[in-house]
Amino acid sequence: MAMENPYFWNDFELKQPPLVTLQVEDTGFAKNVFVVINRFLQQLSEPDCKEFEETAALIGRLMARRKNSFRNMPGFRAVCKLNAALCRLLRLDLARDLQQFRGALPDVCDDQLGGAMPTRSSFEFILVRVLGFYHLHERIRECCLSAATYFTKVLRNNFFMDFTTLLIAAIGKIYKLSSLQAGKSATLYNKLRPQVANFPLVERHKFLAESQELPGQLEIIKSTKTETKAANTPDLMMKAKKVVTKVEKAKLEAKSDVGTVIARKEAPKIQFNEEILATVADAQQFIARESKARKQNPPPDSCLTRKIPKHEWLAAQTLFQRKLSKEPAKALSIFRKFIVSKIK
Repeated sequence: MAMENPYFWNDFELKQPPLVTLQVEDTGFAKNVFVVINRFLQQLSEPDCKEFEETAALIGRLMARRKNSFRNMPGFRAVCKLNAALCRLLRLDLARDLQQFRGALPDVCDDQLGGAMPTRSSFEFILVRVLGFYHLHERIRECCLSAATYFTKVLRNNFFMDFTTLLIAAIGKIYKLSSLQAGKSATLYNKLRPQVANFPLVERHKFLAESQELPGQLEIIKSTKTETKAANTPDLMMKAKKVVTKVEKAKLEAKSDVGTVIARKEAPKIQFNEEILATVADAQQFIARESKARKQNPPPDSCLTRKIPKHEWLAAQTLFQRKLSKEPAKALSIFRKFIVSKIK
């Protein structure tokens, strides 16, 4: 089967060669192939794979809901490409092909025993499927970064806050889970690739063209500093920054502009001594002294009654003079209480 496309792993018309078996004398290597495939299939049933499928479905629903709002935006086109890659990954169905190939392996694998083994073409088809699975996840992460970079700017401008926050969160989760699955598929490929020469070759069922060759090894995705730095953009929803509106920003600036701080010394409070009004004569002298001081503009600091309103001061003098002729002691007591209440 001739295939000239260098990206044949992404070919929609890629057809599986007939799964036939041939008798071989040594089946010991099949044990390693069986164990590696079985371990990968167990990993596909782990919770993170289920989360990946649920999050991918959420992105598809979000895209369908807002397709009229964002269809002309470059970031939304990246989301559409991301959704197409996720759908393509679902269509690939790597687990089905691995289970089918695993079922064709011999039940008993021993270096001293012969048995029926699938052909090299069938094994190469499995490797191409794993290769497609790996590169689709690479495509998914590229679309995640492109979409998250754009919608992060939208979020900072306070546009579509609820939708954008949810979308960035979903994209970040897809990016993280895609890295995990890509790393697992790379490990599977790197362990299966050296076993190609052990499978029997049938010229009539040859799968790869003469000019095509499978890569010797795939890069395993690990959580390195470079990977963490690249994932900072989609992880923005995990560490959301507080968005400050223009009104709040203006309020903050107004509060921050306090001008030049000047130290001011508080004027010492005047302590009023009641003993200066011990007698009627003291009260009369106090009234004369304060009345003279109040006439100045402004009254001096030595004027104890400068803050008493004019009408209250005149009323206190009138009452004092009226009571003085009949009840001097009562007149003095009323005047003293008035002055003390106003000054203290």
